[in-house]
Amino acid sequence: MLHLPSTSLRTLLAIAVAFSVGFSASEAIAKTKPRKHSKALPDNAPDVVIYGQREDLMRFAADVSERQGLDLAWTRSALAQSRFIPSVVKYIMPPPAGTAKNWAAYRARFVEPVRINAGIAFWNANEAWLRLAEERYGVPAEIIVGIVGVETIYGQQMGNFRIIDALATLSFDFPAGRKDRSEFFREELENYLLLCRREGVDPLSWRGS
Repeated sequence: MLHLPSTSLRTLLAIAVAFSVGFSASEAIAKTKPRKHSKALPDNAPDVVIYGQREDLMRFAADVSERQGLDLAWTRSALAQSRFIPSVVKYIMPPPAGTAKNWAAYRARFVEPVRINAGIAFWNANEAWLRLAEERYGVPAEIIVGIVGVETIYGQQMGNFRIIDALATLSFDFPAGRKDRSEFFREELENYLLLCRREGVDPLSWRGS
């Protein structure tokens, strides 16, 4: 039998519910039909944008390399192999106005036995790291556990997009029709390259949702 962490199962449930509210918008987005700007091609179609031939992206590679002390050839090579992903453009768009949301159905996806049991196991297995994170960054363990559960079912669902493709798409081809967040995603792309270099990971290998 699993040992329940000091924070009760009831708290874990409450956190899962609270965070499912915050992420309900992303669920609705995933179910919307493609917008006009993203209907043209599926993700596996020949590239509309070949990022290796984009001057703005290569300038970005040079700026990041100089600012962060990264090897320019390595940075350019990674970014040049990134692809434009039409469905990433679709998912970043808000749902149509007036889209109905079924809270009971959405809540049932997150507060259910599989996710609860996985959350307890995750908490027990990572209790020391969760405590350290709370001490160092001030984020309570239940918050971290709740987010990981909503986002990945504790590592069971890690996503299918190459992270570099998603970030490059949103950094350099952010869609019209909502507030431009391309600057935010460029910062995220820069941080992603730094992380890969520090960890010795191929930037083309990691995937996310």
